[in-house]
Amino acid sequence: MNRPADTRYGRIMRNVKIPMRDGVHLETTIALPGGEGPFPVVLVRTAYSRGGMIGNEYVQKGIAFVAQDCRGRYDSEGKWYPFTSEAEDGFDTLEWIGTQVWCNGKIGMYGDSYLAATQFYLASTGSPYLTVLNPRFMSSDLWRRAYYCDGVFSLALTYTWLCFEVASRVSSASLLPAFDVMKLLRELPLITLDEKGGTLPVPFYRDYVNHDRRDDYWQSLNIRKSMNKFDVPLLLTGGWYDYYPGENFKNYLKLIEDSPDSDLAKSHRVIVGPWTHGMSSSSKLGQLDFGPESLKENDSTVRWLNCMLKEGDSEEFQKAPIRIFVMGANVWRDEYEWPLARTRFTKFFLHSNGAANSLFGDGSLTLEPADAEPSDEFHYDPEHPMPTLGGNHSVGPYNPGLYEHCLPGPYDQRPVERRDDMLVYTSETLEEDLEVTGPVTATIFASTTARDTDFVARLCDVYPDGRSINITEGVIRARFRKRDWATPKLIEPGIPLEYTIELLPTSNVFKKGHRIRLDITSSNFPLWDRNLNTGNPPGTDTEMQTADQAILHDPGHPSHILLPVIPYSG
Repeated sequence: MNRPADTRYGRIMRNVKIPMRDGVHLETTIALPGGEGPFPVVLVRTAYSRGGMIGNEYVQKGIAFVAQDCRGRYDSEGKWYPFTSEAEDGFDTLEWIGTQVWCNGKIGMYGDSYLAATQFYLASTGSPYLTVLNPRFMSSDLWRRAYYCDGVFSLALTYTWLCFEVASRVSSASLLPAFDVMKLLRELPLITLDEKGGTLPVPFYRDYVNHDRRDDYWQSLNIRKSMNKFDVPLLLTGGWYDYYPGENFKNYLKLIEDSPDSDLAKSHRVIVGPWTHGMSSSSKLGQLDFGPESLKENDSTVRWLNCMLKEGDSEEFQKAPIRIFVMGANVWRDEYEWPLARTRFTKFFLHSNGAANSLFGDGSLTLEPADAEPSDEFHYDPEHPMPTLGGNHSVGPYNPGLYEHCLPGPYDQRPVERRDDMLVYTSETLEEDLEVTGPVTATIFASTTARDTDFVARLCDVYPDGRSINITEGVIRARFRKRDWATPKLIEPGIPLEYTIELLPTSNVFKKGHRIRLDITSSNFPLWDRNLNTGNPPGTDTEMQTADQAILHDPGHPSHILLPVIPYSG
C-alpha cells in the first residue's frame, strides 16, 4: 500500500492499484483529510483521466476522496468497451474501499456524463457500502436519448466520442481540428467513418452504428430496467439545454414507481438548471444571460454528499423533491410532482394558406383547430441539410473542431428560419406572460415522397426585437413513427401519416410582448445524421434521394404542438 504524502489540505496516495475480481488492476488516487479517521468517502470513476482530481472541497469537510480510471482507460489495466464493466468494477472498488481503515463504511459518488453512468450501473449491485449518488447530465436509456434519438443517429456526439475520445487508451480529441470535421461527417457510409478519421476500425463504434434499433444490444444497457434494485438516495442533476433533461424526470418517476420502500422513494431529488452538458461558472449560455440567480445551485453536489454522508437526510438538503430553474423569469422554484399537478396541457394548432416556408411565410399558431387549409410543402435534400444552430445536446468545448459547428444552448434561429426548407408557425403577440413547464410534444400529419425520412420540431421564444430563441427540440425517424423502437417499418410514399415528436421538457416563461413559434424541418446536421430518404439500412447506405414533404393542417389532420401551460403569477 502506498504511503500517504502530506498536501495543503490533507494526505494523498497516488498510483494505488485496486484489484478487480479478474485480476485487472485499476489505477486510483486517494486523498485523505487530516486526523485519524475513519472518514466517509466520495468516489469518482472516470473514463477521462483521474489526473488532477484531488477533491479538496471534500477533504476540507472531513471526507476522503477517491478518483479512479475506468478499465482500459489511461493508467488502468484491462480492455475498454463502453459501459460493460462498470457494474462489476464499481462493486469491486467499493468492496476494497469499504475495508480500508480510513473508510467508515459510507461511500457516495458523483460525476457528469460517463461518470454518471458508472454510478447508474453500480447502483443495482447491492453493495453494502454504497450510501448516496449524484449522477449528473446522463441518460439511462442510451438508444432513446444518447447515441440515438428516437431512431435518429446522434452523429456528432457518437462519432467524436467513440472514434476520438475513447478509441484508444488516452483521448485523441485534440486531433479533431486537424480534420475538416464537417466534410468528414458528410462521408458515407457511416459505418466506415472511424477509418476516415485515420484509425483502425473501432469495434464499439461499428456496433453502435449497426444496432440502429432498440434491440437486445441496447436493452442490455438500459438502466431503467433495473431501478427496482436501487437502494440508496439519488440526486439527479440535469440541464434544460443538455441532451438529457427528459431522462432526469423519467428516471425520477421510475425510481418512485419501483422503489422497494416508501421512505427511499421520498429521498430522491431532482435539480434541473439553465445548463448544457455540465454546470457553468457563468450565468451566460449561448446568446442569453440567465442572471446571477442561475449560479445558486452550483454547489449542490458538495452540499448533497456532505449532508447525506454525515447522517443528514434529503429534506435537510432540499425539502421539495424537485427544484427547477424557470427560464424567462430566471428564478429557481421547488415542485412536488412531475408533470406539475396544475398543468393545463394546451394545443396550439398549425395554420397557413399553404406558404409557411421560412420566417417570411404565412404560418401561424392559434388555439383554434384549422379549417380546410392547404398543406405546407418543402423540399428536403440531404445534400443540403439544415445546419445545427444551438440546441439541447451534449457537444461541448471538449469536442474541438466540432464545437463551433454544433454549439449547444439558446441562439437566434433566424439564420436557419430564412430557408425555404424550414416551415415556421408563429403565434400572435402575447398579451400576458405565459409559462410553459413540463413535457412538450408535437403531433404533425405529414406525407413524403420517400420510403423513410425525418421530421424535426423546435419550439422557439420570439422576442419583440425579432430574435427567435430556441427553447427545446425533438426529432422522429419515419420508420419509427409507431414508436415501436425495436421494429421499424418503412412508409408508403404519398400517404399522410401521423407523427408524434417528443421534444425535451422545459421550463420557460414567454413574456408579455413575445410570441411562440414552432419550426418544422427534416434535418439538424451534424447533431443528427442525415436521413438519406432511401429506406436502406442507414449505417451502410451510400445512396441519397431528395424528398418532397407536406405538412397537413385541416379538420382531418389537426397538426399541433402540445404545451404544458402553468398558471403564472410572476
